[in-house]
Amino acid sequence: PYFDIHSSIVVDDLHQLGGVYTHLLKCLDALILDYHGSRGNSIIEEINMRASEIPAYQNHRKFNNGVFYRFLRNPTYTEMRSNMTIILPCCHDYIPLQAALCLRHFLDFTMHATAKEHTEQSLLEMQESLDAYYIYSPVFQKYSKSGLNFPKNHMLQKYADDTRSRGVISGYSTTSSEHQHIIDVKKPAKRTNRRFDSLSQMANFVYKKD
Repeated sequence: PYFDIHSSIVVDDLHQLGGVYTHLLKCLDALILDYHGSRGNSIIEEINMRASEIPAYQNHRKFNNGVFYRFLRNPTYTEMRSNMTIILPCCHDYIPLQAALCLRHFLDFTMHATAKEHTEQSLLEMQESLDAYYIYSPVFQKYSKSGLNFPKNHMLQKYADDTRSRGVISGYSTTSSEHQHIIDVKKPAKRTNRRFDSLSQMANFVYKKD
């Protein structure tokens, strides 16, 4: 009676928002191929061309090989955030209105959820965007192996309450620690010869860098 497992599991933008968006991006790809039939692949090529022609600007990744998930190679969360900013302008006129509204409200929710500060009004707007996303999301159900019934999608309902009780999610998300893991582990690992005592080589690299 003294332990609530639901409240002990906190929200996490890296694995939850990023995971749900990756799932939606795959569903969007399948929807376009199904919706346009024999023209599906040419429509995908047109959308990819639109994405590749967006001018470069600071902190935005260029998607020259394609904007859909199957064209991305091990994308990071930062790259997926860049993807979020351009996907709807690139494909809105090739998808059903319900799909466009579903994406739009999910992206609105994501921008609200990852904001650096909040008021009660902004939290209410975030919840309204989430409610609208759930209303329109059935358009993607037939293209999802789980029918959009998976834990990460359900966890979105906790964002407003967790932000009220714990503060903005950047304070307890795994994004910061994951980024530090890349700096302290992944990059040093690439500098080793991968044959003789790699751990000592990594430690030496980090020591000299500090």
